[in-house]
Amino acid sequence: MAKQQTSDIDVWLERETDHVRKALENASRYFDGNDNLTVNTLEAVYARESSFGLPKKMGERGFAKPAGHFHLSPETARRYGLTVTKNNDQRFDIDYASSASARYLKDLHTFFSKDTVLVGNTKTIGIKNPLERKKFVLGAFNAGEGSIANAQRLAQRAGKNPQLWSDVEKYLTDETRQYILKVLPYEDEFGLKSPANKNLKEKNPRKEYRCTDGHWVTIDDRPVFICD
Repeated sequence: MAKQQTSDIDVWLERETDHVRKALENASRYFDGNDNLTVNTLEAVYARESSFGLPKKMGERGFAKPAGHFHLSPETARRYGLTVTKNNDQRFDIDYASSASARYLKDLHTFFSKDTVLVGNTKTIGIKNPLERKKFVLGAFNAGEGSIANAQRLAQRAGKNPQLWSDVEKYLTDETRQYILKVLPYEDEFGLKSPANKNLKEKNPRKEYRCTDGHWVTIDDRPVFICD
């Protein structure tokens, strides 16, 4: 009898300790019945970003670029209340990093559920189809919501459908296009194989925190959204 081939998902699940699984499950409580995000979404993003916390994939503490378990940028990490310094970089703490990433994903889902003004003249175009919307949400996690919103406008000006990822992705980098092609199949396979509780969000929703409730300030001549 032929030996069953081991997939990347199998390897990552072997690396998923009880602590990591619990952190991802707890973070998934920021999702709710209004989205199609689950703990498997977090697992898929985590796998793509750092191969489930592989040290050589996470970068350096205090790094001025994306780093840590979910490769959050310093700006995004601070926006969700994380400390980012050389001596204390919470992007490298799975509990803090998964919580911030789940909140960011949930907010991105809100941004692309309806036309949303992000900053200045940058505005998303709401995606009606939930499956299409998830592509935009994941694309924004990789490239930033502003980049995706700008790509939507470029597609619209070219006579394309700004609500279809296949039309909008043409105006994005190959990295972002490949990100979607990887993460969505990962999510499906995690859904089949992972023991993590994907229904936890329905049992214990966290309604007390949404970063969509906040305000913009200017820091170092750059607009930064601060969660209230």
